[in-house]
Amino acid sequence: MEVSKISTYRSNYNQQLSPQLKWFSTGQLEEIHSATVDVLEQAGVRVDHDEALKLLKDAGCIVKDRVAKIPGWLIDEAIRMAPSKINIYDREGNPAMNLEANYTYYGAGSDLPFHLDFETGQRRNSVKQDVVNAARLIDKLPNFDFSMSYGIPTDVPAAKGDLHQFAAQVLHCSKPIIFTSFNRENLKTIIDMAAAVTGSHEDLRDRPFIILYDEPISPLIHTGEGMDKMLTCVEYGIPVIYTPGVVAGGTCPVTKAGTIVQMNAESISGLVIAQLKKKGSPVIIGGGATPMEMSTTATLYGSPDAAMNYCAMTELAKFYGLPNFTEAGCSNAPVPDAQAGMEASTGLLLNQLAGANLVHDVGYLDGGKTGSLPFLVMNDDFISAARYIGAGTVVNRDTIGTENIVKVGPSGHYLGEEHTMKYFRSEIWSPTVFNRTMYQNWEQAGSKDIVELARDKARHILENEPVNAPAPEAVEKINKLF
Repeated sequence: MEVSKISTYRSNYNQQLSPQLKWFSTGQLEEIHSATVDVLEQAGVRVDHDEALKLLKDAGCIVKDRVAKIPGWLIDEAIRMAPSKINIYDREGNPAMNLEANYTYYGAGSDLPFHLDFETGQRRNSVKQDVVNAARLIDKLPNFDFSMSYGIPTDVPAAKGDLHQFAAQVLHCSKPIIFTSFNRENLKTIIDMAAAVTGSHEDLRDRPFIILYDEPISPLIHTGEGMDKMLTCVEYGIPVIYTPGVVAGGTCPVTKAGTIVQMNAESISGLVIAQLKKKGSPVIIGGGATPMEMSTTATLYGSPDAAMNYCAMTELAKFYGLPNFTEAGCSNAPVPDAQAGMEASTGLLLNQLAGANLVHDVGYLDGGKTGSLPFLVMNDDFISAARYIGAGTVVNRDTIGTENIVKVGPSGHYLGEEHTMKYFRSEIWSPTVFNRTMYQNWEQAGSKDIVELARDKARHILENEPVNAPAPEAVEKINKLF
């Protein structure tokens, strides 16, 4: 039987619509922006930094007792001046991330004080080798797009811990690095390390592979140290994530709308200062929008409330045309159990469908205090699934496969069909560490759960994959800087 070819082409037809979330109406976004302006005009922000305070005063802000009240016209002007797209490269200078609307990238978080020991599973203080191991895994896990330290090394001099964290990453991972720094002096050393890799500070400015993660203090405080670091990056042309980390009900309003308004005011006022320092400075807004568990005071990583906040903040960033920074792939569970899987994967999927840009804290356990290498590996599959769903269903003449259905007809099967061979790999999602075998086969293979399978994969990478180091001369320069 021959299938009719009539109406092969259709007017006003989109071949594919990918799944997406719309969180707010235009009116709601306008109201949130208006409330942000009200906060900055009426309450203002405290600025504990002389240069930043002078920039604001000279621009027309009302300044009294280190509190600057920022007019709405200046806010609008700064948003217009800030870049809507920030290009980030890898360590070797290749394009890696386009930070603009609906491009979503994933990475670990930073500064974890504890780790679940890779061999024993027992919780202990983080050490430098944990940062090295995480960097090596992230370098090889295909769904991680950028590196963060994933640990605070307690076995190095405390005053130089940030230098050791950065060195551990840049010497073992070629992907972009989002880093933290203790102070301006250490920040300049880290920038020097990055320039040793690119060849010069000019090359680093042209093709940045590093992004500073910097924070105000909630509510509504720009610290001297935080401003020092942001303005230093502006001088060097290094992109800056300037975002608060709030606890709803503690350091910001308990309501989701109030949380978004205060966080937005803190991020946007930082953006204003950066643009006053230098027009077009690359700044990423957003933040960590976790609620407080009122019965325990725990910070709720991975909760549905937090995921809702990140969807809202993402849509607000799109409204402004600015790149944003959120979090997912994290959990309050103390170990990588079913709760951790549910909380991590739900947040990842929502961020993917919302079109967030930089999604960090992937692999966090214990409310952002504990790391686990197997959980990093598990999240690689969770990210893969989120991206697979986010890509949507491809609908065209070939994927519909009418001819194939007619050919097989009633009572047939598709196992030997060319159409099946052509599409089964792309049309059926394939994880790397999930159990998908029959029960007896699972038993015969050792009855390993997903955590054990993820540990096996992590061990294979660490024991068999070569270290991805920069050029020897760069390694030598970096080792001399800390």
